[in-house]
Amino acid sequence: VETTEGQETVVLPLTINYEGLSDQTSLANEASHGLHEEMSLRRLMNWMRSVFAGNVNIGRVYISASENMVMPKSENGQNIQKFAYAIQSRHQSRVMVSNYHIKSASLALELSEEVVLEALLELGCQIWPESSDYNMATLARTMPENREMLWASMLQFGHLLGPFIAISHPMWSLWLSPSFEQLGVNSTCNNKAVGTILSKLVQQFELAEKIVDKALENLHSKGFHSPDEKHVIQYLPARAQVPMLLMQVAVKVKVPPAGISHKKSRIIRHVKPLFASSVVSAASGKLQNNPNAEAFGAWGYQDSCFVLNVKPDRSKYAMMKGKRYAISGKPLTGLADFVEKELNAVIDPNGVTFPACGDLRHIPESDLTAESISEIVASFGGDESRISLRQADRARHGTGHTQEDMYDLRTGLIRFRLPDAVVWPENEGEVQALVSLASQNDWCLIPFGGGTNVTHSTHCPHKEIDPRQMISVDMKLMRRVIWVNEEDGVAYVEAGITGLELIRHMEKLGFTIGHEPDSYEFSTLGGWIATKASGMKQNKYGNIEDIVREVNVVGAKGLMSHKHKMEMTSVGRSSAGVDMKSLMLGSEGCFGIIVSAVIKIWPLAESRSHESVLLPNFGAGLRYVKGLSKMRSLKPASVRLLDNEQFRLGQALRASPSRFQSFRNLVSKNIGYYIGNFSERSVVCATITFEGTSEEVKMQKRSVRELASMHGGILAGSTVGKAGYDLTFAIAYLRDFALNYNILGESFETFVPWSKLTRVIEATKRKIYSEHKRRALPGAPFVCSRVTQLYDDGVCVYFYFCMNICGVGEPSDIFAEIERSARQEILDNGGSLSHHHGLGKLRSAFVRQIYSQDKAHHQSCAVV
Repeated sequence: VETTEGQETVVLPLTINYEGLSDQTSLANEASHGLHEEMSLRRLMNWMRSVFAGNVNIGRVYISASENMVMPKSENGQNIQKFAYAIQSRHQSRVMVSNYHIKSASLALELSEEVVLEALLELGCQIWPESSDYNMATLARTMPENREMLWASMLQFGHLLGPFIAISHPMWSLWLSPSFEQLGVNSTCNNKAVGTILSKLVQQFELAEKIVDKALENLHSKGFHSPDEKHVIQYLPARAQVPMLLMQVAVKVKVPPAGISHKKSRIIRHVKPLFASSVVSAASGKLQNNPNAEAFGAWGYQDSCFVLNVKPDRSKYAMMKGKRYAISGKPLTGLADFVEKELNAVIDPNGVTFPACGDLRHIPESDLTAESISEIVASFGGDESRISLRQADRARHGTGHTQEDMYDLRTGLIRFRLPDAVVWPENEGEVQALVSLASQNDWCLIPFGGGTNVTHSTHCPHKEIDPRQMISVDMKLMRRVIWVNEEDGVAYVEAGITGLELIRHMEKLGFTIGHEPDSYEFSTLGGWIATKASGMKQNKYGNIEDIVREVNVVGAKGLMSHKHKMEMTSVGRSSAGVDMKSLMLGSEGCFGIIVSAVIKIWPLAESRSHESVLLPNFGAGLRYVKGLSKMRSLKPASVRLLDNEQFRLGQALRASPSRFQSFRNLVSKNIGYYIGNFSERSVVCATITFEGTSEEVKMQKRSVRELASMHGGILAGSTVGKAGYDLTFAIAYLRDFALNYNILGESFETFVPWSKLTRVIEATKRKIYSEHKRRALPGAPFVCSRVTQLYDDGVCVYFYFCMNICGVGEPSDIFAEIERSARQEILDNGGSLSHHHGLGKLRSAFVRQIYSQDKAHHQSCAVV
């Protein structure tokens, strides 16, 4: 308004007194436990139906206005809080209570309504004018359904009680009446009814403090000496003698707040790849300045990683850098929100956990002598660039991609022994010379392919176990396709070639190798053989044991291979003693260094296509994929079943659609859910890939469609199916991105017979949840599963486990302990130790549980 002194801001305080709310139960849950239900079209329609049916009754609303107030001028804003308290005082002076509030207080404090009414009249509270058409039956219908809402209704007049406990309980006094100006001075009242109410309140307040103290003691005993508010609230008893909202107030007083700041800039800094250039020092730049160079201390390529951005409205969204994947460069607006809700955590865009690689300079110097180095260089024709003693090279080749590996590299606290040197042979002769030198000098050689192992297989044994000098033999320079016999459908290939290189080479010739593991961009042919790998299209092409025909290995006594009278041929199936291939599959480098192999190849499929099927729940999904597994030749090349948690994660990784697409997706989803009687918290998705002749694919699609109908499924389309298949490769980057923001994650797999499948999945998830709770860890664990390979007798199951590590001491060790507990649960309930990742040193402790004593002894010795 305009005044003689210029413009002034006038505030008119409007006080709204209400009784009930339309959704009291969900509001109480959200206020007391943080359980926030998302708005959805279905929920809105159900609510509207209840309104029209007369089942929604919010009671009465009474609105009144106080005298207007002029906002004081303040350049620094210091008077704003006082002004806000003044407004609040005006509001409180207009507060009115009805029989509804009196009844609520009576039930909450276990007092008679007469006592409550007497106290309110004594305190000068205004009583709601009653109307003749509002009787007790109407009141009963609108009464709160739980204790939390009873207390919320009672606190309508809580400000009248705060001044009486200003000295004895100042914190609670301030909470009840923050605008009370005489803090530290008790108001007095000799009325018995008022004293009774105050006594009941104080009892509840003090009990709430005791419960919080006990929760803090429990967390301290678990090693959490400075837990934040959310962590403490998480471990408050769900059913205590006081309402949760009082315990939350006590927590806020006893636990120092940990604020989160959001800068106003659009883009927040992110963790860059830990080394800007390749850490591999290979000869003549053979592996340097490579556009496909891998990141160090993180999964994937250097030019691809997730980053976290903040919009002007403070909302967070993720984006994948680079151009390699379908989701690259697209804003993923749902990912951060999904992670925060599922893990009950807060992602601080400015709080990067490990912004750079740890200091590797403390890594012990190599034990390899100058004489030994000279011998190796001589065996490489004098090429000094193909041997490295650099800390970075040794650290990369002494690790794989477990969460422990990444955590150690990024903190710089590497807790295991690293190789003394890394070497890069270029041909079979150099490998033989190297093995000969190792035999003469008592070195230990550890083959290294793509370094994608998740079993600690490249960790060097401690010196107390094996004091020999350790040399990592990187095979990536041995990546030639030596010959291809198109008529026989076989190819002879060196073992260091990556899956991506091999697939592209064969596609140019019109063939496919049929093997496509999740890691195919980086893993190598030799690594596949050594770990007995499995690919996503094993339904059609088989596993690596079905694809490999012959294996050539350099052992301590020289080259071990098949002899052929004719060139460019394979021995095929042979009954001529022990099969070399069978010995090498799954050997994990223990028998020698795999240098090359003959593999089966197939003409490129005439037709390729995708499909997806939504099913009501995981049980229906398992029955559906079990039906697909029995289809023999009609079985699609790849079938993957995502449980509800992983399906929702996949949805969170979808690029933000246009407004029209959002509306169309919303309508189609809700219509589909309605027709299929699906729920967002139970629906699962099967993603399917077809390969074959046009007629084969057509028949497979018909069978998939008919089987889906039998199990209550609906087709979701080829776009979803292809996106699900492609997402496999991009999703691998999520773990290391999450670690930036105090979230540690890992995946592990197993084979499970059909008869034990439900039992293993449920027991493993239950074990992870219980272990997480037993350790009083912050937030909630996120656990999901995926069925990835189908067999007549069972399936391969992947488990994914993530947890918030904010404030957790030794988080990598604790995570590993929980993972081992989950692995034990898998074994105890009928699952295998590994379907295709192998043993390594990570799982060697379990070997005695799956093999007889003598076999277990030899197997354990092999992986030490």
